[in-house]
Amino acid sequence: MHHSFRVTALTAAVFAAFSAHATEETDPAAVVVIATRQPSRISSLTTDVTLIDRTAIEEAGPNATLGDLLTRVPGIELSRQGSRGSPEGVFIRGANTGHTLVLIDGFRASSATLGQTAIESLPLSQIERIEVLRGAASALYGSEAIGGVIRITTRPSADSPRLDVSLGAGSRGAQEASLAHAGHFGQFDYALRLSDSHSRGVSAITNQSSSAFNADKDGFWRRTMALHVNWRPSEKTEIGAQWFETDGMNRFDADGFPPFGPPASSDWQTRHKITNYAAHAKTQLVDNWSSELRVGRSEDNSVSTPSFTLGQANDSFKTRQDQFVWQNDINLPLGKALVAIETLREEIASTNIYTGTQRTTDSLVLGWNGSAGAHSWQVAARHDDNSQFGGKTTQTLGYGFRFAPAWRISANTGTSFKAPTFNDLYFPNTPFVGVGNPALQPETGRSQELALHYEEGSTQASLTAFRNTIRNLIQWEESPPGSFFYTPRNVGQARITGWTAATSTRLAGWTLGGHLTVQDPKDTDTGEYLIRRAKKFATLSLGQDTGRWSWGGEIQGSGPRYDAPDFFTKKNTKKMGGYGVVNLHGEYQFDHGWSVFSRVDNLFDKRYELATSSTTNYASLGTTVFAGVRFVLK
Repeated sequence: MHHSFRVTALTAAVFAAFSAHATEETDPAAVVVIATRQPSRISSLTTDVTLIDRTAIEEAGPNATLGDLLTRVPGIELSRQGSRGSPEGVFIRGANTGHTLVLIDGFRASSATLGQTAIESLPLSQIERIEVLRGAASALYGSEAIGGVIRITTRPSADSPRLDVSLGAGSRGAQEASLAHAGHFGQFDYALRLSDSHSRGVSAITNQSSSAFNADKDGFWRRTMALHVNWRPSEKTEIGAQWFETDGMNRFDADGFPPFGPPASSDWQTRHKITNYAAHAKTQLVDNWSSELRVGRSEDNSVSTPSFTLGQANDSFKTRQDQFVWQNDINLPLGKALVAIETLREEIASTNIYTGTQRTTDSLVLGWNGSAGAHSWQVAARHDDNSQFGGKTTQTLGYGFRFAPAWRISANTGTSFKAPTFNDLYFPNTPFVGVGNPALQPETGRSQELALHYEEGSTQASLTAFRNTIRNLIQWEESPPGSFFYTPRNVGQARITGWTAATSTRLAGWTLGGHLTVQDPKDTDTGEYLIRRAKKFATLSLGQDTGRWSWGGEIQGSGPRYDAPDFFTKKNTKKMGGYGVVNLHGEYQFDHGWSVFSRVDNLFDKRYELATSSTTNYASLGTTVFAGVRFVLK
């Protein structure tokens, strides 16, 4: 194991065993929605949840990506093919990137052709808080929630500063500007937020032996706009609407295999736009019954230029998801019940001609959670009726017991699934590429976890053991062998076992935290480790807030990982080494709302990789520096 990772892992383990205080991000009294779909205190939950608040988001810096921030959460690893702005994927407890459901203000915002959300397109300047649920959650949320769920809440209109302006610049031409204004009059409140960022970046591919190598800089730009409007005619009723849009372009390196496609010297780029429209109305019908109606549309539009297809100008993929949710929360003599009805209609359009372009899923969700004395519980069941593959029912069951004032244990078990993507099902018959398979069935998962928690005052620490078995994994296989023609089938199986120790501490103005994950993520068919996933990874953080000054940093470490299995034997042959990086951040508050901030990532210029292929090594950033100024008018 890499020496720098040994140090990080050992220190995090020591913190996990002996820490005594908690930070705000993991405060057991904090309230989250993700675990039950109803507001619940973290200390009352049986599931494994992390809350990232606005303070932690600001400490990450506006130059950071959502993927960068999520790697500081227990149990999460990152994959990225190049510098910031390149496609990102996260692995929660070793599950595939497509096994994480991402919600933006409660709605799906993903590509139905790829089956995952472009998290690299979501700027931190627009995010108020992030809730992360580890473990199977299809019983609450449906498809994709095999490894976990990430719930992103954009910055609201209520309780926001009247004016929030930020400007910053840094290494490799990085620049970020954001402007936000919020206000209220009478029963109405509103917020408008704008942001713009760009960077020259670095060349996405580092090895000249790759046929896709191009020494140009592969940078990105991104512009984001959001509008929130709410009306509260009474204490029991709220009606609101919101619009969120992020539009950006990322350059990358590729090889179109001339004369069949463009050469590697082409200006390869992808324009990506994500748009969310939503409206909601919630009211308390009677003292023990509240109801909320939410409707929304999300769009994911990706256009890559030039096209990999001869004679075509670009490759375009557009997903539109219309979503309807009616949720009812009912206070019972013991606990609280959840009854929800949902409809999801997915539709795609592309420069490729798919044999199927739309499907509908109707869902019923039932839940019951609560506590009585030393006991707590979470129960949920969901049935999804999908127009493509039929019905799917999932369940989850959790129990917690507080056996001493500061100590509790919890256990959870649940089932989960992921519906096949439109690429899996309906990809057009393409020579030397392949064709989709409409007969595919969903991937399925079953997970168990057992956790020990310690909480007293501002204290929190936990040790969680987990096991996730995933079956019917969809794999594209060459058929017949040697044809370079691939068809997807339900043939794969994976089993991921492991444990995570997490803790944080606050003492005399100092904040410390750490987490360590040890896992065994294996393909049970081949016996090989799942690609891009380490057996061990950890983070250790330290910070101090003295009033005007706040500063801190973290050490992040990962053990070795594998990528790009051998084409014929399926054995892991390409190894990515372990690494450890050190990041620093600081801020100084002036009078009258002004402040300056700075951040240094990868302080010691460590060279490492987050992704490779059989012939290509993708770049990661070396040392980066970013600094700026912020003005906030309360």
